[in-house]
Amino acid sequence: MLNDFGYNVERARSRLDRSFGARDTLSQTQQTNYDKRLTKIIAFAAWFIPKEKEAVADCLREIAACIYGANSIYPRYQEELIERRLLQDKAIGQCYRLTQELQYAIETLPVDVDKYTRFAEMIQEEINLLKGWRKSDNKFIRVTSDSAANFANVNNNGNANCNNASNANGVRPDFDAAAYSLLSVPQAEKGEVILPNGKC
Repeated sequence: MLNDFGYNVERARSRLDRSFGARDTLSQTQQTNYDKRLTKIIAFAAWFIPKEKEAVADCLREIAACIYGANSIYPRYQEELIERRLLQDKAIGQCYRLTQELQYAIETLPVDVDKYTRFAEMIQEEINLLKGWRKSDNKFIRVTSDSAANFANVNNNGNANCNNASNANGVRPDFDAAAYSLLSVPQAEKGEVILPNGKC
């Protein structure tokens, strides 16, 4: 069905020939109308149907990619939960885009609209499933941390808490602050320090 959207070029050409009868008996006006309709039939096959097939295929690829991408994220932080939600939203959006592409094909091609009913129902079912999946992710809200940067805290005494930065749970100290702290220690306690100008 989606290979030609229910449009058969040969049948369309046969119907056109039957409706106009013998070509050599056509008046100038009839011949002009015949040529216009024939041009449209050729255009449907030459570029419209291939372009629509490409658009539909792109929708399907995007839907699959977004679903797989979202499903690959098990959120531990709110940023990850947001990223997962955005991919779910995009998958739903691509489903609506797919519906629009099929509607465009129906409105443009002289095809039986009833043949598209089951596709519309399948797309709507997919949208409902995706929305249900997205809603079920609310359970992650209670178990995710506020931020992946939550490890960078300040203690109540004003000192920075790197939260075990050496264990990859925090961040490295600021270089300028570390250098200032090092240079403020008495020489007897810190050993030799190399300054930018090369002097000790």
